[in-house]
Amino acid sequence: MFLVLVGAVFTLASCVPIIENVDSDLSLPDAKEYTQTIEREIAEALPAQELLMMKQKETGTFLSCSRDGGYQWAGGLTAQLQQGLEVENVLDPVEQRVRHLDDLTVSRREDDEDSIIDVIGPHHSAWVVRYDRVDGDVYVTSFSPCIRLPEDVWPGDKY
Repeated sequence: MFLVLVGAVFTLASCVPIIENVDSDLSLPDAKEYTQTIEREIAEALPAQELLMMKQKETGTFLSCSRDGGYQWAGGLTAQLQQGLEVENVLDPVEQRVRHLDDLTVSRREDDEDSIIDVIGPHHSAWVVRYDRVDGDVYVTSFSPCIRLPEDVWPGDKY
């Protein structure tokens, strides 16, 4: 799972250009809470009767998101579903639910036989929802809006 998270981070980082789009008014706790709230919205859209396990990361790391010192809090959530579910039964409800949330855009793609939903929000916030059909696992890799870190928080810290 760690490799999936690292791979998603590098994939997303290579696709999104670093530009100055920092939300200077958003605090670190609020950025993390917003990001985790959308993670929970995604998880709540999964078929509950097929859900075996769900775990949301309590801590995350920081990634640079602007040339002028902005950072994103990066976290994630993992859910394990019954194996063998059709993609439509897993991701269609997620896509429908997220489309109704304010300020988010949704797209869908396939990668290495996994189905992926990309959710993009304000100030570079993003959620990558990957469904592994073989194992029945759903991985949500998330990135908060781009913010300024408080002076007492080092970018190498876990938060």
